Amino acid sequence: MKNKKGRFLFVAGATGGHLFPALAVADRCRELLSEASIRFVGAKGRLEEEVVPRSGYELDLLWISGFDRTISLRNAVLPIKILRSLAQSRKIIKRFRPDVVVCAGAYVSWPVGSVAVSRGLPLILMESNALPGMVVRKLAPKAKEVHVAFEETKKWLPGPNVLVSGNPIRRVFHKQLDKGEARRHFGLDPDRPTLFVFGGSLGARSINNALDGLLGSLLSDGLQVIWQTGKSYKGEERRESNLYRSPFLHEMDKGYAAADLVLARAGATTIAELKAVGTPSILVPLPTATDDHQRMNAEAMQRAGASRMILDKDLAEQLHGTIIELMVRPDLLAEMDRKARSMASLDADDRIARSVLGVVECS
Repeated sequence: MKNKKGRFLFVAGATGGHLFPALAVADRCRELLSEASIRFVGAKGRLEEEVVPRSGYELDLLWISGFDRTISLRNAVLPIKILRSLAQSRKIIKRFRPDVVVCAGAYVSWPVGSVAVSRGLPLILMESNALPGMVVRKLAPKAKEVHVAFEETKKWLPGPNVLVSGNPIRRVFHKQLDKGEARRHFGLDPDRPTLFVFGGSLGARSINNALDGLLGSLLSDGLQVIWQTGKSYKGEERRESNLYRSPFLHEMDKGYAAADLVLARAGATTIAELKAVGTPSILVPLPTATDDHQRMNAEAMQRAGASRMILDKDLAEQLHGTIIELMVRPDLLAEMDRKARSMASLDADDRIARSVLGVVECS
């Protein structure tokens, strides 16, 4: 493969759950095919605008947004955005001349994927959530392959082109780190039970508020806490003997390694990372997630015995009791760890990358 060239257009963004799996596959494509030409397309004003160039890829940005399911004036300009983004997509594809187009879902995939199909270009889709998004459902019948992370996703996407390949994650999460060393990294006791809490780069307001009210009790119960609050939450970095709090953690792998238990949202990337590292979790689905897909992600993990799910509306009533119930049961945590690891697909990036490159090999 290393002597063959290819041009690969990746379309991803809006959220980390769509972007980071696509980056993991692109990175693996670049490792396997050193002369590959890889370009990304994303949406203006989203995290891909910063992350993709930092990852070493060229990026085109579309003026596009998703449909607001509430009554909103933003929906009035959506048809204009779609038409504009279709025109932009045609120009990008004509200029870059990709051999393959890889779409990782979300609204930014619709215009580029549609143009790729109309031009007869091979289209490969990636779906990280248990419930596939509307764009993936619409494009799936026209795609060469659809790579999904959950077996149950196949009931929403019937067809021989749907493959359960897992959710690609960054290779840093493949490594097993020492728990004591990871805790010392955050200035914590290497032998004390540890809870790791996060809610994404902006934070999860309901989780932050619930933890704020429980923090004193949890510390009194003998726990220590690593808490990524997100940039929108109050407070700067705070280090104490039993608490590390920061708006953002750059070394998430150390947070997972330090933890006996994770409290987080149920986004697709978080789910994939939890499987890889095997950390037991309490998952709180984002209630406003499109099609309630985070709830389906959390339910799949709970059915497998790897996680407990608490709904947003039940946090105040159930969170403290659930944390303590799990933390006093090392045997139960060990079983949850085992079940999470049994679901991991550590080679998902390699599997999908080889499939992407295989399109060029066969052409």
